[in-house]
Amino acid sequence: MKDVKMKWLDTRVKGGYVTFGVPHSRGEVSAEDTLSVIQNGAAVAADTKPAAYWNDGSVKWTSVTARLDGGDVTVSKAAAQKSGEKLAADDDDISVDNGIFKIVFHKSGSVMAETENVKIGIKAVKTVISNEDDVQIKKNIPYYGNIKECVIEDNGTQKAVIRMKGEHLSKSGDEFLQFIVRFIVYKNSNKIDIKHTFIYDGKAETDMIGGISVDVTRKMTGSSMNRRVKIAGEYGVFHEPLQYLNVWRPRIGDKYYSKQMKGENVDISDAIDARNDQPCAEMLENVTIFDSYKLCQITPDSFTVKKKTAPAECAYIDSSFGKRAKGMMYGGDEKGGVAIAMRCFFEKAPSAINASGLSLDEGTLSAWIHPMEAEPLDMRHYDTIAHDQTHYEGYPWVGSDPYGIAATNELSVFLYNETPSDDVIMADAESVMRPAVLICEPELYKETNVMGVFSLPDRSTPLKKWLEDELDKAVDFYMNEVEQRHWYGLFNYGDIMHTYDSGRHCWKYDLGGYAWQNTELVPTLWLWYAFLRSGRGDIFDFAEAMSRHAADVDVYHIGDKKGLGSRHNVIHWGDSCKEPRIAMAGHHRALYYIMGGDYRIGDVFDDVKDGDFATLKNDPLGFFYDKDKMILPTHARSGPDWSTYCSNWYTEWERNANTKYRDKIQTGIDDLKKSPMRMISGSNYEYDPETGHLGYIGESAAGGSHLAVCMGGPQT
Repeated sequence: MKDVKMKWLDTRVKGGYVTFGVPHSRGEVSAEDTLSVIQNGAAVAADTKPAAYWNDGSVKWTSVTARLDGGDVTVSKAAAQKSGEKLAADDDDISVDNGIFKIVFHKSGSVMAETENVKIGIKAVKTVISNEDDVQIKKNIPYYGNIKECVIEDNGTQKAVIRMKGEHLSKSGDEFLQFIVRFIVYKNSNKIDIKHTFIYDGKAETDMIGGISVDVTRKMTGSSMNRRVKIAGEYGVFHEPLQYLNVWRPRIGDKYYSKQMKGENVDISDAIDARNDQPCAEMLENVTIFDSYKLCQITPDSFTVKKKTAPAECAYIDSSFGKRAKGMMYGGDEKGGVAIAMRCFFEKAPSAINASGLSLDEGTLSAWIHPMEAEPLDMRHYDTIAHDQTHYEGYPWVGSDPYGIAATNELSVFLYNETPSDDVIMADAESVMRPAVLICEPELYKETNVMGVFSLPDRSTPLKKWLEDELDKAVDFYMNEVEQRHWYGLFNYGDIMHTYDSGRHCWKYDLGGYAWQNTELVPTLWLWYAFLRSGRGDIFDFAEAMSRHAADVDVYHIGDKKGLGSRHNVIHWGDSCKEPRIAMAGHHRALYYIMGGDYRIGDVFDDVKDGDFATLKNDPLGFFYDKDKMILPTHARSGPDWSTYCSNWYTEWERNANTKYRDKIQTGIDDLKKSPMRMISGSNYEYDPETGHLGYIGESAAGGSHLAVCMGGPQT
């Protein structure tokens, strides 16, 4: 193996803990080989493991985790640096000691994790709306995370990953919104990364999502003068002590207030009122003590900060405002504190971070993935009839169904043992907004063949230059449209629209099958190959957002549609066509491997590997054939159904060396070879998910044979 020189993605921060993927040509690296990470001429402690295998058993991708300083990074085949003990231990509960703090992860209950003075939990709010005598009644029912499974998913010397699964539980025992929450703890780091996934399992007609939050509670001690809040705004830090000493009386002088605003603790025990020689400490009962703060990004272009005192009957007052906050809030006392930050804070607006109880014995920071200040997330369809002919909405019935769709959000908790400076707050917020990514040069991705066949940019002739320029223009156009059209929001961010309406000079956002793209015509592959060819960070960011959206929102993760997805529509889950191609693993392979084996995308790969079984109840051609005359139980077009299964199976095979799925690919190939015109035959076949057999039923193509090639078939 030649040394692999990595480079930092140019749109992200550089340095810190990073997990990344290193590609290898077939036969180059074996599972027994060790890799070493070199920075500044010396080996760096790192965790390495295979993330995928070639068909000869050699390693295709290696996952690497290391703490790096932002300089040049090289990976070589050599003896790895000895790194020490693994971080996590599994007993009655799971504990992780990272050298800075010890955190315990519980296997049951509502408190998910806790350190000596910090607790972390999650909650959701179901909103039920009814109308009585022209009066709208809104009922908000709180649900708290209830752990059903807690396991060590990854345990290294540099990083430990704890995965929890469960369902939010109300006080009456009702369940709402399944969750998968991952906690990632790093050696000698004060940061805990949280990957929060919720899966909708309510009834669209009645069960709206009023709010979803991650809550961090910390014990608070000391004077309110030395308790403070810091909020990372657009250009600087909103910084206030709960009780600030810029007062009319007592005449305490400016030095104490100046120290407060520098983040320093103050002691006024020796301060004397200049007017009457009375100790200032005896005159502070009348000085306001604030307790609660709200940072709310109501729209992608507007955030507000509000605050209030502790009594419940008191109002919030306006404090500050801006365009796009960085999504981080700190609350602490004279001994340090805790901060929570959310990635894509404005991109997924509305979102919020609230603080409460900061003046009391325990203060809580709540990061609201969807805040109570916003309208509830309405999961219903936009109409009661299907517009199958006029607006290309599939079948002549409404097939909108949100049951089983998901959304994943990334958060980070920072534990500080002293008050962090404003510069530290801004830097830590940036590290969450734009987390570091290490990539390879495009030439290596091409040379190793890990992502199949593609070309590198070539402008050596006028025609080739024109083609390359047009490709760049297309990507740039859509990236600009995201901002211009504000394709933002919890369920929308990452997707693009399907068709433009030149009459209204807008996209056909309200016309059924012409609205959200939902991976139709594989824009995912377009963007990922555009990145692989260029190494451009802006394209990577665009492609990552699309993959994270499409893998969660456009795919069913539980229920009888698990492993299928919803075709393009006004509502992401609105189309009546529930098909495999939307959920194809190939959409997201590049993200998974470049990120060193992304955990959430791995979940999705697990969800779709047996997606062909979902067609037993959701036959993609069931509308066109008489069930009673069929020999095999369902249908599969050679493309995009069977070609999608091959992508799913191939990904399972390369990730886990699972030959069961390789054999299903071979079974289908053998059946296609028996067709009169082999791959050109069909494209409609009967299909048996149990055996993987395709049954030839003549030369017919419901939907057109072009679907075999325009939905990722050639790339697979």
